[in-house]
Amino acid sequence: MNYVRLYNDSSRESRFSDLDFVFSAADFAPPAPPVDVFDPISATAFMIIRLPKGWADPAHPAPARQFMMVMQGMAEITAGRERRLLKSGDILLAEDTAGEGHATTVLEDSVLAVVRVD
Repeated sequence: MNYVRLYNDSSRESRFSDLDFVFSAADFAPPAPPVDVFDPISATAFMIIRLPKGWADPAHPAPARQFMMVMQGMAEITAGRERRLLKSGDILLAEDTAGEGHATTVLEDSVLAVVRVD
């Protein structure tokens, strides 16, 4: 399973990269059989946000390091000269907490689960 990472490069510009979750078998809920698990990451907050079609913002850094999971809808994220389309089922790890940041344009009414991580 893959996700998009939005991060700051060495000059503090926002960039995208494509990464994969790496799973390993673990006793997640004994006595159930082992399941494949991605290494745990400590979380500090969980939110659900809703954005209407047409919502847009100027470039800004992410307010915190956070996973954003698109549960419904579609949005275009712009970082520098690159654009990415995120739709239902996509996961973004926003880590561009410095510099100019990224801009967002919502193309369809959207609902996102946001998990802020350490």
